[in-house]
Formats: sequence, structure tokens, C-alpha cells
Amino acid sequence: MKFTYRWLLQHIETDLAPETIGDRLTLAGLELEGLTDLRQGLERVQTGLLLAVAPHPNADRLTLCQVQVGAERLTIVCGATNHRAGDKVAVARAGANLPNGLTIQTSTVRGQLSEGMLCSRAELGLAGPSDGILILPPETADGLPLAALLGREDHLFELSLTPNRGDCLGVRGIARELSAVTQTPLRPLSIAAPTPQACDTAALVQIADGVGCPRYAGRIVRGVRIGPSPDWLRLRLEAVGLRSINNVVDVTNYILLDLNQPLHAFDLARLHLPLQVRRARPGEVLRTLDGVDRTLDAEMTVIADAQRALALAGIMGGEESGVTAATTDLFLEAAYFEPIRIARTGRRLGITSDSRHRFERGTDPEGLLLALEQATRLILELAGGQAEPIGWVDAGSWSLPPPVAMRPRRINQLGGIALTPEAMTTLLGYLGCTLVGREAETLLFQPPSHRHDLRREEDLLEEVIRLYGYDQVQTSLPRLEISAPAVEPLALTLETVHHILGGQGYREAINYAFISAELQQRFEPTLTATALLNPISEEQAVLRTGLAAGLVENGRRNLDRGNLQLRLYETGRVFLPTAEGGLVEARRLAGLLSGPLHGSNWHTPSREADFFDLKGDVEALLQGIGWRGVRFVAGGPAFLHPGCKAVVVSATGVSLGWIGQLHPSVQAQQGLPQAVQLFELEEGALTGAVQSSAASRMASRFPSVERDFAFVVAEALPCADLLAEIGRVDPVLIRTSHLFDLYAGQHLATGYKSLAVRVVLQADDRTLTEQEVRVVTERIVQQMQERCGATLRG
Repeated sequence: MKFTYRWLLQHIETDLAPETIGDRLTLAGLELEGLTDLRQGLERVQTGLLLAVAPHPNADRLTLCQVQVGAERLTIVCGATNHRAGDKVAVARAGANLPNGLTIQTSTVRGQLSEGMLCSRAELGLAGPSDGILILPPETADGLPLAALLGREDHLFELSLTPNRGDCLGVRGIARELSAVTQTPLRPLSIAAPTPQACDTAALVQIADGVGCPRYAGRIVRGVRIGPSPDWLRLRLEAVGLRSINNVVDVTNYILLDLNQPLHAFDLARLHLPLQVRRARPGEVLRTLDGVDRTLDAEMTVIADAQRALALAGIMGGEESGVTAATTDLFLEAAYFEPIRIARTGRRLGITSDSRHRFERGTDPEGLLLALEQATRLILELAGGQAEPIGWVDAGSWSLPPPVAMRPRRINQLGGIALTPEAMTTLLGYLGCTLVGREAETLLFQPPSHRHDLRREEDLLEEVIRLYGYDQVQTSLPRLEISAPAVEPLALTLETVHHILGGQGYREAINYAFISAELQQRFEPTLTATALLNPISEEQAVLRTGLAAGLVENGRRNLDRGNLQLRLYETGRVFLPTAEGGLVEARRLAGLLSGPLHGSNWHTPSREADFFDLKGDVEALLQGIGWRGVRFVAGGPAFLHPGCKAVVVSATGVSLGWIGQLHPSVQAQQGLPQAVQLFELEEGALTGAVQSSAASRMASRFPSVERDFAFVVAEALPCADLLAEIGRVDPVLIRTSHLFDLYAGQHLATGYKSLAVRVVLQADDRTLTEQEVRVVTERIVQQMQERCGATLRG
């Protein structure tokens, strides 16, 4: 946002220097990006009178000029052709550093002394055409500082505004902020918002898109004369970087910068009233003022007449209905357009304009009539004509937001200040907030229509602190009570999991929670996975219901690249559909083992990892996180090998997960050249282990006793069942039991096998006697015969 110091003083009376104003605004949150002295580069430029213009004696394209500058007469060599004796010109004296970077010195040009330079608009940093030197009005006195003549004895502010402060995109808004910061009253405007007079509004404008345009005001002005703007208006616009076009367009730009209300002037002769504010028709084409044909869609709002679209609402006017030098009658528009609609339209069409910049941040819906009246007054003053009554349409889709409740005590607590409710009310009053009620210790404020960002108590807190002054808030260290953070048991378990599996040589894989529908169907066809509405690709189309499919894909990619020795694991979330159509999210742990157990070496024969290798890793993992008495029972998913899979069951019979070898058919479908072993544990295996770990025994300092048994059992009996029954014989003294040999064949009846089991006995408080050991071993033999049909092998 650019504005000048003298422009600001039209709205507020202050004796603060420009530098001080910049500092105060910055502390209030309106960052000063630049402060420029507009006299810079013009200090040694004065007005002069051309006394004589003669050809240069030694150059055909140069002239030798005699210039009167105050009491001095200078000789200057000039290369321009648009000047003659009697013209008033801008003279740069020796030592001048012009705005375009040129330094002027006394020099000799083709044998003739030149004591300065006659300047063009470009050399002086002025907007507009620069063909030849600048010719000043004939009534200009010579010897005057050019900066004073051009109104450049001023300072240019440039502020960087945050998107929520659209109310400060006008000089009146900046003055309002400065008024609040310095607690200085604003100057009243020279006019007041008019009351709409009785007129046939429907004959002027109709609103069909009330959402896109909640309010619209229009007025006809007849008999205007289009021409150049007066110097005060032209110079003011040029000072902030705008090019003067004509008196009518310059007035609309002036009101935009002054009151933050974009206006648009139509050539009435090119319209077919009434105007319509409607949605664009799909495929409708509008040529905007920049000469580009824009193809519109139904999400855009346009200003149209009965025949065609005339302007892109809130963004840019149309070329066909714009004001030209031949225009005599105007239709002036002032409206409030819905910010989001304007922003989307501008982004879609790639149009940037001052109007769009303001409308998409929110203008003042209550300020339309005031801006329209001010523009009308200026147009009548500068272009003549006669104004007709204002047509005013309120679609009813905008209203003031509800009052905001504010607790002064809470404001003081959060802000670290000590202001009375009356002081807070005064500060907010400078912004236009009105106290409309009081309930106990709560104040109710009605935000003004120009502040779209004041909706909550926190917004008012920010305004109070900002206006009070961030630099006045006392610095103090808060009192903190630090306590150790609570650690989730699951987090501790996962840390142990990473440690154990890492020690076993596994590497962690991290996959997306999405897989392809084909892969999901291949691994778990009985579950209907949730499909994504807008998937990244077909390979990531559904939410996974298990981790195994992703790990198999990881394995395939590694094998394709020659990495044959694989140990991978992943902890992640799966998404399981419910019978009611909902979704349950659960955490799981899965692992993959494939390829040779050891690399090629001279001392250990290489072999492929198998089911039992993975089973040992899983047993070590479960024991490491606290599980005891875990069994492996035949069963598992259908995508596993029917003879090499098992369900992991806790000592209490709770399923913890599964383990097994990938089915050969699935292995072939996935393009895997070697067998793959997989496991997947439920969330209960991770959370339940924390509870079971409390039952872990301390190591006994007394010696243990080992006894070996060779039981002949039915071939169908799982070894795990036999070991479980052995453990139940005496849970106190029997510490472990494990299988160390399996035999089936000669000397055994058909359908039977021999299981060699080693049982370890130990007490916590004594050394076991031979009698105690014999009693336990006899009970083992007896109960295995009764419960499992087992006999000791002779």
C-alpha cells in the first residue's frame, strides 16, 4: 500500500514526522517497507525560461539554449526538438543527481559550454510519455524548485499489509489506524453518505447472484466532458505509481486509494439498462480492458446487460463498455462482492488488479454510498455534468456479524497488562468497535463493517494489546512447573521392538497406508478395503487392511535389484471395515524373512531361511517384550503355505497374530524367485505384552536341574500342546521345556512320532533335592500319558 504524507494529513491532524509515523505504524503491525523523500533527485532542479534557442554551430542535431533560472542565465546544449524560445522548462543544475541515476556536470559539448541539462519526464522520474523535454505551463515562474511545483515536497510511504488487514488498503484506513495508535481524532469527511432517493432502481440494476454480490449501487451522470485531470489529481496519482488516464478514470482510482472502495465507470451509451449482476454462462467470452478475451464459467460473477457481459465483477471492466474520449454519459458502479468468489475467479483467469486485491480481502459493505457520492462530487467538479439519483440494491446476503464477547480480566491475564474496561473500550472505539452491552464481567462489542477479521475474543485481545503497544508490555518470565512427561506403554514396547529386530538384522520399512486394489484382493479377498475418492495412482487406491502386502512389494523390489538376503519389518496402521460400514484403525507389526541366512563363507554352509528361522525370531521378539507361554497353533491366512503357517496364541488363548511362508501361487503371482517367510502381530500383541512383562521372573541363584524325556505320541499331536501340558504339571518348579529332537520311522508304529523334550527344573529359594526332582518327573510322565496319550520311548 502506497500513500503520501500530505495525503494522510487530509484525514488526520498530526504533527508527527513521517519517520515517526512509520515507526508507530510498524509497532502497530502495519510494517513500513519503505519511506522515500519525493524530493530526492530534484534538489538541484529548478524551473527556467528559454530565452533563445539556436542551432549548435558544430552539430546538426543539437541546439544551443539560453535559459533564465531565477537571477542567473545559463548556457545549455540540448538534443531535444520540441522546445522553442519562451517555453518554461525543468533545468537540472550542475551537481544534480537525477532520479534516473544521471549526474549532471558542467561540460563542453562539441566545443560549446553546457552548464546543465533540460530534463524530460523520464529523467525526472515522472510517469507519462517522455518524447522530448518537459514543457511546463506558461504561467510558471522561473527559478522555482521543481519539487515544489510538482507537489514533490512530500514523503512516500510503502506498507506491507497482512491479508487480514484489507481495511488498510485505503488512506482513510491508514489514518484510522494512526488515530487509534496516537489516540488522535480523525478529520471528518467533507461529505456524508447520502440517503438513496426515490428512483426506479429496477430500471438501473438487478441482482440475480445475491451470493456473489450482496450489495450494489449505481448512478447515472449525464453531460460529462472527458479530458485530462488537473495537476493536483494527476500528481497525486503519479506519486504513488499510477498513470493518469483521464479525469473520470482518475477519479475512480483516487477513490479506490483514498476510501478503499473500487469503482467502475461505464459508458452509458454502450449499455442496455437495466444492468444485471449474474453468474457467467459456461463458455461466455468477455474481452477485458487489457485486450484479452476471457472464457468464463458458471462460478464467476459478471456485470451484464440484456445482450452481453460487460465486466468481470470486482476484477476488471470490459473493453466494449469502457470510458473513452467520446463518452458524455456515465454509469458509475459501487458494489460489495463476495471475497472468496473474487479470489477464485482471479486465480482461475490469472488476472491481477487493484480491485481484485481489495475485494478478495473484503471491502466495507457500508461504505458504498459514501464512496459513490464522493466520486460523483469530484466528477461533477472536474468533468461537469448532472447526476441522477442513486440506484441501491441490497440482496440481503450480508449483515453485520454478531457482537463479540470480551472479558477484560481475561485480556489482562493473557496480555500481561493491567487496563481498565473503560480504557479497553476507548482503544477499541478508535477502531470503530461499539460497546453494545455488558453482562457481569463481560463486555459486548459490535465490530465495524470494515473489519472482517474481528470475530472472536482473541481478535479483540490482539487489537487491545496492539493499540496499547507491544513495547509497553512488561517483560517477565512465566512460572513453569515442569513434570516428567507420561510415556505411553506402547511407545516403550515399540522402542524394544526396534531394538530386538534391529539386533536380529532386520531393517525397518516405511510404506504408505495405501495399496492397489489388486494387491488387496490377492492377499485379503474377504475384506472390502475402503477406496480413496481421489487416489494418487492405481497403486495407491485403497486403505490397507494388513501390512504383509506392502512388505512383499518391498521384497519384490529388492529382489529385482539383486538384494537376495532380506530381513524387513514395519510398524504401522491398518484400516479395517466394520459391519456397520465404519472403519477401525489399528496398529500392527509385520516382518519378512527371505533368502540365504548367511553370506557365502568357508566355515558355514549356506542355506535358505525357512519357517522355523522366522519362528525363532518371533519367539525371541515376543519373549523380549514380555510374553511367556506363547504357542503356535496350526492356521493362518489363505495366502500362506498350508503346511507352513501358524497362529500365534498367548498362554490365555488370545490370538496375537500369525506366521508362515507365502503360498507358492501368490509367490509366483508377485514374481518372487525365492520363498518368503512372513509374520504379522496384532496391536494386542504389543499392548498386552507390557502387562505380561510384570510376571517375568528374577533369575534364581540356585542351580537348575535338567531332565530329558522321549515321548512317543500320535503324529497329529502338535509339539506345542505337549510342551504346554508339561508346563502345567508344576508351574513353580518347571522353568522351561523345549523340543530338541524329532524322530519318525523305523521302530515306531505307523502314525506315531518320537518327541525328545528337555525340561529345566529350578527353585527360587533352595537347591532341589533328588526326591523333589523325581516326584516332578514322575508326574510329567503320568500326566502326559493321561492328557496326551504319550508313552516313554524305551
